[in-house]
Amino acid sequence: MSNPFWEFSLGVYDREDVAAACLALQDRHGVDVNLVLYCAWAGSRGRILALAELISLMSVTRSWQADVIGPLRTVRRHLKSARAVPEQLRARIKAAELEAEAVEQQMLYDALAPDAGQGTPADAGGNMVAYLEARDITPDAADVADLAAILRGCYPDLPPLQAVWAVTG
Repeated sequence: MSNPFWEFSLGVYDREDVAAACLALQDRHGVDVNLVLYCAWAGSRGRILALAELISLMSVTRSWQADVIGPLRTVRRHLKSARAVPEQLRARIKAAELEAEAVEQQMLYDALAPDAGQGTPADAGGNMVAYLEARDITPDAADVADLAAILRGCYPDLPPLQAVWAVTG
């Protein structure tokens, strides 16, 4: 599977501090990393997501996240610390989880594919904060730092303080 959102996510996720920031948000709040990245991607294309759109996107992926990705993640994390588990098994579970993530990203892309445009860091940061708020999460200092790290993955030349400002409005 390949679409502009997936390509964006692969590039951003591999940048310094992004994976750790995404996983920290996921572990602290149970957020859907794919939705966080979708919000950043849409904002980078100039699309400001309305609350109704965010709620719709969350409903599109809710069961896939709960019934497929979550269980695969649980098994992968369990196998990471288990003894006498063949590395091939861990690798297959990890590959299945990544493929399931790609399927979810395709679902998001199919649900709402923003036109190509030029967004700003404030657009991307605002969308990510709006997603957290749609989940009834008021970002604290740790969340702001993680969102800023993700934003810097989207805009590698963005200075850290400007990333924080883009997230905090």
